[in-house]
Amino acid sequence: MLRIIHVATNQGATTLRVEGRIVDDWVSVLAEEIETALRAGNSVVLDFEAVDFIDRDGVKMLKETTAHKVRIIHCSVFIEALLK
Repeated sequence: MLRIIHVATNQGATTLRVEGRIVDDWVSVLAEEIETALRAGNSVVLDFEAVDFIDRDGVKMLKETTAHKVRIIHCSVFIEALLK
């Protein structure tokens, strides 16, 4: 299960707190949330403090989107290693 909470939009940046596992169909749900914020002209900050796993498709999507005004904060060492 994945939970995405819109925390705030301040100074052109949308912060989304993501909780759970980024797997299967949830990858496209997160991608759509990111795209919605980017289309609104905002950069995106993803707070991954409560994310405990990302599957291969999730890693691929995040690597592609982090090149486009998307920043990840508060992720575990494990997830940080997956995203490198």
